[in-house]
Amino acid sequence: MTDRRRSTVSTGDCGLAAFAGDKRGVSNVVGYVLVFSLVTVTIGAVFAVGITGIEDRQEAERVENVERAFDVFDDNVRDIQRYGDPSRSTEIRLSGGTLSVAETTSVELRNASDGVVRGFEFRALTYAHGDTSIAYEGGAWFRSDDGAAVMRSGPRFVAADGRTTLPIVRLYALGPETVDRDGTVQIAVDRRSPPNLVQVADADADNGPFDLRIESTHADAWRRYFERTDGFSVNEATDTANGTVVVDLDHGDEVFISDAAVDIRLQR
Repeated sequence: MTDRRRSTVSTGDCGLAAFAGDKRGVSNVVGYVLVFSLVTVTIGAVFAVGITGIEDRQEAERVENVERAFDVFDDNVRDIQRYGDPSRSTEIRLSGGTLSVAETTSVELRNASDGVVRGFEFRALTYAHGDTSIAYEGGAWFRSDDGAAVMRSGPRFVAADGRTTLPIVRLYALGPETVDRDGTVQIAVDRRSPPNLVQVADADADNGPFDLRIESTHADAWRRYFERTDGFSVNEATDTANGTVVVDLDHGDEVFISDAAVDIRLQR
């Protein structure tokens, strides 16, 4: 009995010792924790990146929708300017942005002998959301991001064959000048006066060279437009840091200004 009991105890001690030395159970737990942590981190990273990507795409679509609306607005104003249509309207979805008729733009046509031959001051239609803004002024529209502006559609100035034509669109505000929050706003455009084409210089007049001076918050974009447009030379008096662009008219023997004045109403 004694020997058998001793043998049993001895066998039991060996079993416990063998179990204590087996680390496979611990390794499985550690492996499970590592795999679970890796899956959790991966899902979290994918979720965070995915949400950021969705938000960026939504922001891009919002800006693209506003740009399309300004493209339509530009076409509508051109119809009034070219064909004398009495009115047009454009809808734009604010999506949290602000639409306003605010900034003032100044345009002067000058020559050496008479000084200012024709001068205009008018407003700009501007959509702003965060660091991005889209604006229409003088027959052109722009997009600005973090203060850097790009002209997306030019004013159709033409200088060739001894003739310069400058189509100017003047915007004026009727009713509220600013609307914000969400929802859709209708931009109603009414012709203030019939389009007017005026010849301000002819081939026989000896009144010296002409230049065009523009004061605008988008002066740098105006300067780049004139640099790539035939018939205009950027003058050294240009100071885009202070919002001024001056260009010389290379074909100044005949100069025409097409002037169209329109009233803007922002309606819910």
